[in-house]
Amino acid sequence: MNRRFGTGLMVSAVALLMGMSNAWADATISLRFNDSERKEMRAALDEFEAANPGIKVELQTIAWKDSRDQFLREAAVGQGPDVVHIAFVWTQEMAEAGAVLPLDELTQYGEFANGFDDFIATDLTMYDGKAYGVPWTADTWAVVYRTDVLEEAGIEALPKSWTDLRKVSETIKEKTGKTGFAFAAANQMWFPVNYYIWSNGGNFIESDGEGGFQVGVTEDQVANAMNYFKGYIDDGLAPRSILSIDQPHDPALLQALLEGNQAIAMMPTNTYRQLLSAYEETYSGEPVPFTSGILMEGTEGPKTHLGGRTLVVNSNTEYPEESWKLLQYLASAPLFEKYYTNQFPAQKSLLDQIEYRKEETGFSTQLANNTRTWGAYAESGVGVGPLWNLTSRSFGTALSGQTPPEDAAEELIAEINRMLEK
Repeated sequence: MNRRFGTGLMVSAVALLMGMSNAWADATISLRFNDSERKEMRAALDEFEAANPGIKVELQTIAWKDSRDQFLREAAVGQGPDVVHIAFVWTQEMAEAGAVLPLDELTQYGEFANGFDDFIATDLTMYDGKAYGVPWTADTWAVVYRTDVLEEAGIEALPKSWTDLRKVSETIKEKTGKTGFAFAAANQMWFPVNYYIWSNGGNFIESDGEGGFQVGVTEDQVANAMNYFKGYIDDGLAPRSILSIDQPHDPALLQALLEGNQAIAMMPTNTYRQLLSAYEETYSGEPVPFTSGILMEGTEGPKTHLGGRTLVVNSNTEYPEESWKLLQYLASAPLFEKYYTNQFPAQKSLLDQIEYRKEETGFSTQLANNTRTWGAYAESGVGVGPLWNLTSRSFGTALSGQTPPEDAAEELIAEINRMLEK
């Protein structure tokens, strides 16, 4: 992606770094990072250390599926990394647990160049009237297409509905013998499942209109979603091996797209950029045979989540000032310009300056017009993390054939109701 950030922001960030030089005695702090750009992040931290000889930063990495629970366990006993990379919707839960510091205890060490209001989705950082995190990146999911495989199968128009997607996948299988649509059917089923449910008018949790919360989807709707995705596996339209795939960037999925053996997938922004980069490196000089489009619609329009990553400071840190300065650097324009290039910054002043590639049109349209927050999922007190784990397990048993979809749907709804009653 080509980014051209404002000169003023670049200068401010560099001045911040240079002004921090020699500010402290030796301190070693840690950053826990969940994404795949580990090499790039280490290079960014090296730059930070060079500008701040008194601070060393240890880079810790962990899988997204483990990161939430691991940090909550550590923080509860006074441990854990100093600066932590989390999901938007985990902030309130971590604030309630006392695991992270409120920003009003950190801004004494320095403000952001354009203020906190320059960040998007700041409402998701709030707990009991205070902000506890800094939105770091903004993203969503969209649909990625291998255009030459569509052409080979005689597909001229991109599918608009979930029904269309199924028909196109059948046509691709029949005409080419290749996979049409495949997906990560383990832990990350949480995302396409919600998109399917939302596009058909449902919510796993919604407001009850009286200050409380209730289940907003029927057992039949959940069973229909399970049967829809299960059908791709049962009917041989997607390989059964996807049941063990946990991430959309799993090499098994990306390689099939890269080699032209699969036509369609759903994925977040950073995964798509990894795919585009891998293609350009592997097939240097050849036209890129990918495009992107918005998600499928059901009885209602297509919806994905407004997602992203947040940075927080551990309430147990011995170095709050150094941790805050690192966080400020991580949220600066140079980081996104040079190192974290697969992500959209969660700042209005930087988002306004992004130039999208033509292959990214679906993502920019989805992000601008067809996203929603997790809303009641987080506000209900149940929490996105527990609901995510529960839903993924239920869909996993249904898609694998361990439990009939109707039974799995009944059990899922019953468990969500129990969680709401606690």
